[in-house]
Amino acid sequence: MPLKLGDFNFTAQTGFIGTSLNVTAIAGTLATNYSLQASPLSVAKQNWNLDIDGDGTIGALSDGVILMRYLLGGSIFSGDALINGAISSNATRNATQIRAYIQQGVLQKDLDIDGNGSVTALSDGLIAQRYLFGATFSGNALINGAIAPDATRDLAGIQSYMAGLTNLT
Repeated sequence: MPLKLGDFNFTAQTGFIGTSLNVTAIAGTLATNYSLQASPLSVAKQNWNLDIDGDGTIGALSDGVILMRYLLGGSIFSGDALINGAISSNATRNATQIRAYIQQGVLQKDLDIDGNGSVTALSDGLIAQRYLFGATFSGNALINGAIAPDATRDLAGIQSYMAGLTNLT
């Protein structure tokens, strides 16, 4: 019988890189015939965010569109087609650098928004795009028809995760 123990928030000190936390029970605090089994939790500084073009802002019609184009497939949006009409005039990344940046987010699983272990356009990409449009997709509209059946994050978890991906500080 899995049981949620709670939600945890961490505030990192300057210079924090990451750590693992071991979850254990204090002797005598568990009910008779129960034990606590937990894998170590990994806590890491999030270095990747949805400022895809590197202009210092995150927008649905720039970063979101570029992300969706990338996730839909390189052959469809090869070369500058990836960024045409979507990249900010203040962008610090070109199409090649943007591809590398997004691929980093894919490989590190930063873009696995629903937490199912894979990154796809019609789940993670669509949820990200909807989130960037803001109030238009509030509540369940954010995930309806987009969340993978094997997602490990629910609506609240996805909203919290997306808040981290859109934090530029």
